[in-house]
Amino acid sequence: MMQKLKKTAVSLSTLGLVAAVTLSGESLVSAQENSNQGIEAQEQDSEELHAGAFKKITAAEALEDKDVKAAMNQVYDLFPETESYEINAYENVVSEENYDKYVIRLKDDGENFFHFAVDAKTGDVSYTIQSLEASEVRSYPNAEKGIDEIHAAHPELKSYEITGVNVVDNFIKDFSRYNITFSDNGSNQSMTFGIDAKTGEIIHSPENNE
Repeated sequence: MMQKLKKTAVSLSTLGLVAAVTLSGESLVSAQENSNQGIEAQEQDSEELHAGAFKKITAAEALEDKDVKAAMNQVYDLFPETESYEINAYENVVSEENYDKYVIRLKDDGENFFHFAVDAKTGDVSYTIQSLEASEVRSYPNAEKGIDEIHAAHPELKSYEITGVNVVDNFIKDFSRYNITFSDNGSNQSMTFGIDAKTGEIIHSPENNE
C-alpha cells in the first residue's frame, strides 16, 4: 500500500488528474468533498443528494462522458482491484460553472472504496478519496509521525485500535490528508483525526463518534 500511495501521488498528477478545488488545512473537507459527504449521508435516498445538487445516474450514463471514461480507465490502470467494485455515479444538476459535473464512487462489498469527481470546466479529476489498510497505516509517508503526535496529545488513545484510514488528495494544491479513526474495543467510542500526509502534523481536531 505504501507503493500504491506513492503511485497515486505521482501517477495521477502525471496523467493529468489535477484538482480544481481548494482544500484548506482548517476545514475537514473541500466544497467538492462536501458534495461527496452529502452523497454518503443521503445514500439511502440517492435521488435527493446534497440539497438536490446531484442526482443518481447509471454507470453507463456516466461513462458516456469522455472525461469520466478516461478517468475511470486511469483509476483501473493504477488500481486494478477497483475493476470489481460497484460503480455509483452522480451528476450535478444545479450548478452551471466551477463545479464537479460528476461524482463517481467505487466500492467493494466491504470497506474498500475509491471516490473521485470530474470538474466541469477542465474535465480533470478535482479530488480523490481512497480507503487505505488500517493495519498498514504506519507504513504510509508521515503517518507514523502524526500518530505519535496524536498519542502524545491523547495518551488514552494508545489503547485504542486504528479501525479506519482514508486519504484525500488535492493535486492542484499538492495536498494530501489522512483521516484516521481510533476506536475503543471496550466501548462504542471512536475519534477521528486529520493528518497532513506531507508533514505528519495534526490538522483537524478529533471528532467523537459514539
